[in-house]
Amino acid sequence: MRRRDLLKLAATAPVAALAGGERAKAQTRQTTRLRPGGSDDGFDPWVEVIAPAFRHNAAEVSRLAGGRPILAVIKNNAYGVGDQVVGPIVDGCPQVVGLACVRPGEALAMRAMGVGKPILTMAELGIEESAELVRKDVTLSCWLDDAGERLARIAKAARRRVPVHPYLDTGMNREGMPLTRALPWLENLARQPDIHLDGIYQMFVHDVEFDRVQLERFTSFLDRAAAAGIRPRLRHAAATFELHRVPESHLDAVRVGNALFGSPAGPDVAHPFDPKPVFRLRARVVRVERVEAGESAGFNRGFRPPAATSVALLPVGHTDGYASAAAGVSEVLIGDRTYPVVPGGVNSAHTIVDVGADPAVRVGDVATLIGPDHPSILPAEVGARTKTGTLQVMTRLSALLPRRVVEA
Repeated sequence: MRRRDLLKLAATAPVAALAGGERAKAQTRQTTRLRPGGSDDGFDPWVEVIAPAFRHNAAEVSRLAGGRPILAVIKNNAYGVGDQVVGPIVDGCPQVVGLACVRPGEALAMRAMGVGKPILTMAELGIEESAELVRKDVTLSCWLDDAGERLARIAKAARRRVPVHPYLDTGMNREGMPLTRALPWLENLARQPDIHLDGIYQMFVHDVEFDRVQLERFTSFLDRAAAAGIRPRLRHAAATFELHRVPESHLDAVRVGNALFGSPAGPDVAHPFDPKPVFRLRARVVRVERVEAGESAGFNRGFRPPAATSVALLPVGHTDGYASAAAGVSEVLIGDRTYPVVPGGVNSAHTIVDVGADPAVRVGDVATLIGPDHPSILPAEVGARTKTGTLQVMTRLSALLPRRVVEA
């Protein structure tokens, strides 16, 4: 089955004739998962996507960037949070002038959900899929030596002019056209009538001193290109690391992802940054039972309480994105109290929590395993306790969990 057919199946809800913001909200409510389920009173786990947090983080990024526009990186299924719901939210942020992703399916999924701002794919792609993207008004990247020929074929297949951001390699040696042969290559692209050089970019290595070397290489090349009459509209280089640490790299726009998703800046930044977590991982309690002293709970008798207690069972585990390493170190918020995850208590689809000898917890109560509502369950804290890091806490969220957009 072709990608476009799969996307039709995943995004079947009609687009209502609503104002932009209301249309985006309606769309994110209608297409929230790939499998049926996720009722409001069900017990299956779900992910809440916190729309105001994205808006707050975009304002914070804009402030740090001196008001420069944001090219929002919504890659890897929006870092695990869900591109079909995050895309429309970010599209509605006034500071954001465009979105960037890596996989073609991400760009098409966001377009299907009503994202109207420019979308850049930061990857080299095949001719047929590239033409499909161009027909959906998606901007391409390029860095291969035969980019001029490939883009001409794409333009012919799409029957329209191809917008492109050439990607330059200034020293990372991962992707991009090396600067040693970039100028004649770029001149060739600029001569092609079916190619529009809409922007140009590079990627930093996230080492402050070498970042500055890369920036000097990039800006010097841009000066030589300008002398040859080539001036792409949008020059972008700074990711989240450089947003905080290399302000001279902000150029025409900052191309950030982690900061928008609430990742802390770290201790070595010059200016304060107040990000907000953008999601919650939640489930309902499905069982509460007493465990006597001398008895155990979980596989391999992992939890053996020294005195009688009660345990609550949550139907969420490491296949849903809650790390096995949370067992014995993390806590879960139920009501206004936190409770420890027991040793050996995180399995593929279940988590066991010690709720004490006289529990206030009841079947059906909502438990928050990760979220902004208590310091012990913040994504950064869960990442630290499980030794996985904030980014992996997000990217491990299962794409099969339902997503619910919330305003608080």
